Amino acid sequence: MLEDINNVLNSGDIPNLYKNEDFEPIFKIGKLICMEKNLQVSKMNMFSCYLSQVKRNIHMIIAMSPLGEVFRSRLRKFPSLVNCCTIDWFSEWPEEALLGVGRGQIIAEDLELEDNLDGCVTMFKNIHKSVEVKSLEFKDQLNRQNYVTPTSFLELLAAYATILRRKRKTINFSKNRLVQGLLVLEKAGVEIALLKEHIDKMAPELEVTKKDVTATMAQLEVDKADADQEKEIVAKDEAEASTQEAEAEVLKGDAETELGKATPLLEEAAAVLRELKKDDFYILAGIKKPTPAVVLGMEVSCNMMGLKPKKEQKNKVEGDEGGFFECARTGLLNNPGKFMQDMKDYDKESISEKVVVRVNAIINSENFTMEKVKSAS
Repeated sequence: MLEDINNVLNSGDIPNLYKNEDFEPIFKIGKLICMEKNLQVSKMNMFSCYLSQVKRNIHMIIAMSPLGEVFRSRLRKFPSLVNCCTIDWFSEWPEEALLGVGRGQIIAEDLELEDNLDGCVTMFKNIHKSVEVKSLEFKDQLNRQNYVTPTSFLELLAAYATILRRKRKTINFSKNRLVQGLLVLEKAGVEIALLKEHIDKMAPELEVTKKDVTATMAQLEVDKADADQEKEIVAKDEAEASTQEAEAEVLKGDAETELGKATPLLEEAAAVLRELKKDDFYILAGIKKPTPAVVLGMEVSCNMMGLKPKKEQKNKVEGDEGGFFECARTGLLNNPGKFMQDMKDYDKESISEKVVVRVNAIINSENFTMEKVKSAS
């Protein structure tokens, strides 16, 4: 940037600045000036007239800080800054200027100092002036120059504004945390008070419940001991029942086997039954002295039909001690047709079902014994 400024101050031009399309308006202006000055209209004369207009109208104000080696180095590299410029060395600001600039800067920053505004501006002015005094003492003692410029004052104000905002943000954050914490503590205090009141009310019930729990635990211990004993008894009974069930299954199988063996005999008896006639039963009822086979047959018939001899029927007929023949003569042989039909209805399937149902009923009963199973079979 300073190189271009140096060229403008020196010759009014910057090398390689213009494009081809920029020369048309430049030559138009330069041609008018050449005609006014009675100069030959050429590109060089037109461009020279243009540059003279630039030099006449351009004005520059360049502000630099004299601090350090940079200022001296720039003056050496770009001599037009000295040869083609008027140098004004600005002196330090008076106290009135510091107060005015400080007040305006703080108001522009909107720091919200309110009643503290005047005090802060005065503080910044005192700080700046005290540094100027100390800089003179520093030069006298160590022969070294410390420049205190108005820029330092502006930087002081900017630093103060930055730090103030940062501190306010931190303090507001801490304040909000503190307020929230206090609100939480207050709310917790109210809840704790309510809980304490509730606990005080529930304390008597808690004591009663504690005693009940103790009593219940003691009773549970007793019940557990009784339950263990009952469990042992039940396990023992279960083992016995399992054994008896296995034996019953064996007997059931044997009964079904025996039933299977009796099926041919039952079919043979059914064939004989179909050949019988009513007169045969009348003849059988008229026997005065039945043979043992006849008595046995009548006993079987009474058992099949569910008849039992009465006391007065026993020994009424010779050879009929149990009274089954007399019971059959009065209960079966007196109605041969019905007797024959009942015997026909007593087929092998009904017999098998009745035997199996009877055995299962005995097994599933509460008073189950092996003797009853054997008897039923």
